[in-house]
Amino acid sequence: MGGWSNGNWEWGNCGIWDNQSSSLDLREEWDSFRNSIVGRGPSLLGKDEVSWKFSADGFFSVASCYRHFASMRTPCGPFEKFNEALSLIWKLEVPFKIKAFGWRFFVNRLPFKDLLTVRGIALSQDNLKCVFCGFVPENREHSFLNCKVVEVVWREISCWIGKPWSVMEEECKKSFMEWYYFCKKKKVKVGKLGVVWLATLWILWITRNGICFRNEGWDVNNTLWKIKSLVWKWSFIGEITHPICSFYEFNKDPLLFLS
Repeated sequence: MGGWSNGNWEWGNCGIWDNQSSSLDLREEWDSFRNSIVGRGPSLLGKDEVSWKFSADGFFSVASCYRHFASMRTPCGPFEKFNEALSLIWKLEVPFKIKAFGWRFFVNRLPFKDLLTVRGIALSQDNLKCVFCGFVPENREHSFLNCKVVEVVWREISCWIGKPWSVMEEECKKSFMEWYYFCKKKKVKVGKLGVVWLATLWILWITRNGICFRNEGWDVNNTLWKIKSLVWKWSFIGEITHPICSFYEFNKDPLLFLS
C-alpha cells in the first residue's frame, strides 16, 4: 500500500494499474481514497499488535469466545421447548444450593441408584429398589414423580395450592413447567413461580436420603408439613411484598402470600 521515503510516508498504487492502462474512473476513485487518508498513515501503521476479532474492542474475553463458538454449535436432536426450565430454575428466590439441586435434577446428575450402577458402584438387588414403594428400581422419574406412594404427596400439595390434580408428568422439566405456569396464572410473583414444586422435590430428596443412610421412617403427613413450612420459610427470601404472617395464615392460602 505504500512505504517510507526520506522520513515521509508515501502511498503507492498497489500495482493494480500502470499509467497507460488505468481508466480515468479507477484513478479518480483511488486518488479520492488516497486523499481521504493522507496524513493518517503513521497512526494507522504503528507497532504490530495482536487483535481479537470477535469483540468490538479487539481484546480477548471468555464471553466473546463463548458467544463465537455457541453461534457455531449445531443442536443435537430435536428442539425441546421444556428446556426453558434449565434457566428458570436459577431465577427462583430460594437458597443457591436448592437452585443447584434443581438444575442437577433436570440434567440427571444426582446420585440416583440407577446412575450409581452405571458408574460401577455395586448395589444389591434390594438396595436398587425405590425406597418409597420398594418394588421398582430407583430412578429419577419414578421415585420422585411417578411412584404411587410419592404421588400421594404431590396430590396433597396440588390440592393445597388449588391446582386441579392430574397425573404427574413423566418428564421432570415438563412437570416443573406445568406447575410453573399454573402459579403464573395465579399471579404469583416471578421469583416464587416454581417454589412449591422445588420445595416438594427437595423434601422428598431429604426423606429419601434419611431412609437410605439413617434408616429413618417417614409418613405422608409429616412430609406434607415439612414441605408447607419450607415454602413459608422461602416466602421471606428476596423482596418481601406481603405482610409478615404466621404459618397458620400462610397455610390457608399460600399463593395469596406468594403473589
